[in-house]
Amino acid sequence: MKRSGVYGCLAAAGVFLAAGVSCGQGFARRVDPMVGVVGHGACMPGPCLPHASVYPSPDTLKPKTSGFVYGDDVVGFSQLHTQGTGGTPTYGNFLVSPRLGPGVKEADHASPLADVAAACFAYRARLTRWDTRCTVVPAAHSALYRFEFPAHEDARLVFNVARKIGKATALTEGEVRIDPATGTITGGGTFDGNWNPAPYRLFFCAKVDVAPSGAGTWRGEETADGTAAARTEKREPLGAWLRFDTRQRRTVHLKIAVSFTSAERAAEWLEKEIPAWDLDGLQAAAERAWDEKLSAVEVSGMSAHDERLFYSHLFPTMVQPRDRTGDADGWPTDAPCWDDHYTKWDTWKTLFPLMAIIQPEMVAGNVRSFVERLHRNGQVAAADIQGKEYRVGQGGDEADNIIGDAYAKRIPGIDWAAAWEVLAANAARRTEDYRTLGWVAHKGKHDYCWRMKSGSGTIGFAYNDWCAAQVAAGLGKNAEAQALLARSRNWRNVWDASLEDGGFSGFIRARNADGTFQDTPARKGYNTDFYEGTCWIYSYVIPHDVPGMIELMGGKQRFTERLQFALRNDLIEFGNEPSFMTIWLFNHVQRPYLASYWADKLRALFPEEGPPGDDDSGAMGSLYVFLNAGFFPFAGQDTYYLHGPRAPRFAFRVLDGKIFTVTAANAGGRNIYVQSATLNGQPLDEAVIRHRDIVAGGTLAFVMGDKPSAWGCGGEFDPARARQETGGN
Repeated sequence: MKRSGVYGCLAAAGVFLAAGVSCGQGFARRVDPMVGVVGHGACMPGPCLPHASVYPSPDTLKPKTSGFVYGDDVVGFSQLHTQGTGGTPTYGNFLVSPRLGPGVKEADHASPLADVAAACFAYRARLTRWDTRCTVVPAAHSALYRFEFPAHEDARLVFNVARKIGKATALTEGEVRIDPATGTITGGGTFDGNWNPAPYRLFFCAKVDVAPSGAGTWRGEETADGTAAARTEKREPLGAWLRFDTRQRRTVHLKIAVSFTSAERAAEWLEKEIPAWDLDGLQAAAERAWDEKLSAVEVSGMSAHDERLFYSHLFPTMVQPRDRTGDADGWPTDAPCWDDHYTKWDTWKTLFPLMAIIQPEMVAGNVRSFVERLHRNGQVAAADIQGKEYRVGQGGDEADNIIGDAYAKRIPGIDWAAAWEVLAANAARRTEDYRTLGWVAHKGKHDYCWRMKSGSGTIGFAYNDWCAAQVAAGLGKNAEAQALLARSRNWRNVWDASLEDGGFSGFIRARNADGTFQDTPARKGYNTDFYEGTCWIYSYVIPHDVPGMIELMGGKQRFTERLQFALRNDLIEFGNEPSFMTIWLFNHVQRPYLASYWADKLRALFPEEGPPGDDDSGAMGSLYVFLNAGFFPFAGQDTYYLHGPRAPRFAFRVLDGKIFTVTAANAGGRNIYVQSATLNGQPLDEAVIRHRDIVAGGTLAFVMGDKPSAWGCGGEFDPARARQETGGN
């Protein structure tokens, strides 16, 4: 469904236009949260604060992973959601459902929506079945709701304590309690059924500003009007309701806080974050919070349409992971805890490098949290969700890549000796076959989940080792550095030189424990040899030894021909993380104009409705930011490869109040090729800059044009070949 802008001024089918919002206001009002909700992306329409613990949002009757399907009936508002993820749904706890009359099941509440006004700092809609207007505004661990009921003697707020998204009975033991005198309701207990299968504890405390006219609870199939408490020791439905007579006062405010430690802690969050019933004041504070964070990247000269898309993709980069310091179950309140890494396999390539530029304190906080997790949990798995480790093995141990990236960029505020402990622990725990044979054996035994595959696991571990080696060398641990560096060459052990396809030979594929390779065709291997990829896709995922990869593929010219063949024949999947770095390999063979050409093709895969794949905790959003800004990181290293920006000016707010400015004469439209570039007035002959160039502030200036140029080609530019390679442009 095509839509025109909001904060860009979008108003299709009467949806998405927030009351009081006009074009050209603050940064938060340039965000359209429905990008990634209407189309691909698995995102939620509700509001949140940057990196906050809660994400209140409406849930629908037939939900997908996010809890929401555009166009489906809404059953209520739950307080926790994941950002843009696939797989088994996570969270959706503590569903609050406004309705008229009795009913406790989700299907009983289902209502179409109208008058939707979605912003990153507030969400408004009308439930047409109940003629009830709903508003929600977020705080860090809590949310404030306003429900405007019609005049009715039996308006209700129903609290489903047991459910999560896609599962009616996720609560294995717990309770709910009502104090009608104070309008307080509390509850929670132990849950399971998330993508991370580990059980977790979760609690809430809620209050209303109107004395209820009645209340009740339910357990299993039995409802009990007038009861103030219910408890279960087994998996069964559980919840409560408050009843209001709205014939005199139609508006009911509800504030609710969530804690991973206790209902008492939730009550503390509620009193601290929302002491009053000032919805307008809380909304203004949320809007200011987003204005401050989003202003870290200021773009000038874009159309209103493109600016809306840019900030709508920048917004989800600042949602997840979440800062749950002070609310980690069993941890001291001052122990750093960044949670909901869903997963680092998704975020290490683009999200963390973007944060290294605009929120280095977030990167430092996460590395400190890794250290804390090692000391308290005994490991730092690739996924950490609901406060629990999940050793998923999608690629390797991606915390190593995040630490390596932070070290290469000298992110301040990190104890590197402590961070090294994480790297050393992970290096020692890689699968036994990788440590002894030099590769992850096909269908070998290990303590990672089924996602660990021979091809992707081996090259993932190899890059982990390389990143760890850089930190070890920098800390003077020379023996450890040399051992890890030697092991980082293990990627060659899963290179099968005999595999051929399309006239090209040599691919990564799965290897058995006896040394033989699987007979997987080059265009296959999805979830057999690799996690979510094929031989073609993963053969380009060797970021620490690109020269070695190019050599095995036949040298620069043959490599260029091969990558062009892969891209032209849709053998590279842009909607998933393994291919994020692939385009910029052209810069390694002095063909930056080809990086520009294909970066433009990739950018075009981000339509108005959402990204080309699940947003994955802002992984897709941060990719879009880099595509527009004209440079792209090779995470784990301090290098950025240049392809040219899509707007006349980008200003990045970096460390110590400095500004790194990217300008582009003639930017936009068909002018996708760099003609020349300077850094602080000095000519750039190579299509690369370093992180130190960015954090020092200054100006990276491009001149753009509509035809490939010799810039960055090292004197090897052939105009006729370039025209042929780019379709005659």
